[in-house]
Amino acid sequence: MTGPTSKRICPEVFWAQRKDKIFLTINVQQCPKDYSLNIQPKKITFCGKNEKTKTDYVLDLELFGEVNNTDYKQLASDRLLQLSLNRKEEGEYWPRLLESKTKLHYLKTDFDRWRDEDETDDDDETANWEDMMGNMNIGGADFGSDDEEEPEDSDDDSLPDLEDDKPAAKDDKLDQLE
Repeated sequence: MTGPTSKRICPEVFWAQRKDKIFLTINVQQCPKDYSLNIQPKKITFCGKNEKTKTDYVLDLELFGEVNNTDYKQLASDRLLQLSLNRKEEGEYWPRLLESKTKLHYLKTDFDRWRDEDETDDDDETANWEDMMGNMNIGGADFGSDDEEEPEDSDDDSLPDLEDDKPAAKDDKLDQLE
């Protein structure tokens, strides 16, 4: 009469973003690839089942902004489902993933993929830095000959000796007046 019942839980979800993308990783342990995933512009739903533990994974996310529900990438394994969603409008980062401000225990920031809004791509930055350095001729390349004498700079002039800042004794001041 009583059989094993399955428990329903929300899987752990990690998220990160860029100006044009949202990255989601749905962590489902031993969930085969026969799952249900529905992506709408403002909503993502996921259902899957772990047969060994009789666990039903159910996820329902109301997104802060809109994503393109026809143009996205996904990578699935029996441990996790990774999504790369294109935002409908490129622009400022979303302040949060979900429409509601409620903190959910299963929703976490993916710090391995997270990049702040003011950060640039490291590869692009390195290439730009190398280009700038090449254009500025910094790095020790000297196009003049070693025989040329450098013109003397006014900063190279010798400085006068400093005067003594100690106050003179009264007798010394009288001697100086005479």
